[in-house]
Amino acid sequence: MRTTWMSLAVVPLLLCFACSPESELPEEDLVSSQSSALVVSGGSLLSARYQHTATLLGNGKVLVAGGGTPSGSYTTTELYDPATATSVAGPSMLTARRAHTATLLQDGTVLVVGGINSSVLASAERYDPVTNTWSAAAPLPRISYGHSATLLTDGRVLVVGGVSYVTSTYVYTPSTNTWAATGSLNAGMMGQAAVRLADGRVLVAGGGNSTTSSSNHAEIWSPSTGAWTTVASMNTGRNGHTLQLLASGLALVTGYATAAELYDPAANTWTNTGATAVQHFTAPSVTRPDGTILMAGGSYNTMQVELFSPTTNTWSTVGTLAQSRVEHPTVALANGRVLFLGGTTYNAQGNMQALASIEVFDASATCTPTTCAAQGKTCGTISNGCGGTLTCGTCGTGQACSANNVCVAASCTHNVCTSGTSLNKDCNSCTFSVCNRDPYCCTTSWDSICVSEANSWCVITQPGCVVSQ
Repeated sequence: MRTTWMSLAVVPLLLCFACSPESELPEEDLVSSQSSALVVSGGSLLSARYQHTATLLGNGKVLVAGGGTPSGSYTTTELYDPATATSVAGPSMLTARRAHTATLLQDGTVLVVGGINSSVLASAERYDPVTNTWSAAAPLPRISYGHSATLLTDGRVLVVGGVSYVTSTYVYTPSTNTWAATGSLNAGMMGQAAVRLADGRVLVAGGGNSTTSSSNHAEIWSPSTGAWTTVASMNTGRNGHTLQLLASGLALVTGYATAAELYDPAANTWTNTGATAVQHFTAPSVTRPDGTILMAGGSYNTMQVELFSPTTNTWSTVGTLAQSRVEHPTVALANGRVLFLGGTTYNAQGNMQALASIEVFDASATCTPTTCAAQGKTCGTISNGCGGTLTCGTCGTGQACSANNVCVAASCTHNVCTSGTSLNKDCNSCTFSVCNRDPYCCTTSWDSICVSEANSWCVITQPGCVVSQ
């Protein structure tokens, strides 16, 4: 127990505010963690849309297809040119659709499968960038959305799962424009992630099933046998997540939870790896040419851009979106830049709305540091927006620095004549006087010794414990 302030050595305590890897840091910490890499404007789509697809073509342009708004689905497409940050109208699809899949085939055409408009679709179509036209493809043998579509090493496409948690899976052969049934899943799934492994097999994991919206179930399909094998379950159930193949042959799953996991096909094990700073829902991850993995946004209050390094198995926050967005296709370009196209957000009235804006992660962009004045900050330390920090000053007597780094009038949580929690040093002249000589009173507790010191060192009028300023 404390006996007198003069005999006490005040030892600072290190408190762990976010010891768990799944704890979210305060917003101020997230902003200050951004590096010199920037997210810049990439112009705009011609139409606001979500649940659309964005496919990088061989000519460097991006095919944006379908999607819609909360009121309906589109047949329209756009061709976005990253070099000029402009989008032009492309040919309309044969069928309006959203929540479909789009797969770049080995011949440079794009296969679009399923989706929804006023009903769930089985139809498929192909886009030819040479002729800039759409043509009907053989329909999937069942109606579907929420399925995965994976390009195989031989050029075929494996379509798995989907609405109603089906177990049936199909393979599309582009050269013959035909579908063929292949082995059935051991457990139905919808909204799962899928990736082709280094040996040509396909790993699917997570999504929803008949008992949960976020399963940890995983299976592998063999192209040589057409059979599915249940493999080790993920450590965490997920939905709205993605899988990426690393150069090491391991597969990285990320999204839904902060903890990412690595799957080792040889050992059939999932291992937790570096955690993201925040949770990303329905935020696609992409692999950049240098092997790093990037993802951004994914909920209406998450705007952080995070980068995974396979070398260190760690995530770093490398920027911040200007616009919160969900269900936004994400495209990695050959030059290392990454596009975030459209998606949804909420407007001021609290209604969901589709977005037309495009943002670009560009590590080579020149960063112009902000200032305290430009941000309206008057105290404390903040990020300069380019990886450095700014010291915005200290507050005067009777003021305190708020969590928003603005000086505000300080207020005492209780009077100085009563024991209780520690008091703000600047809430009145008495606390200023006491805490200058006995910091314990304003860092740990305003105990009976602090009350005694206040009565000895301050001018206090009773009744009411009124401190003379």
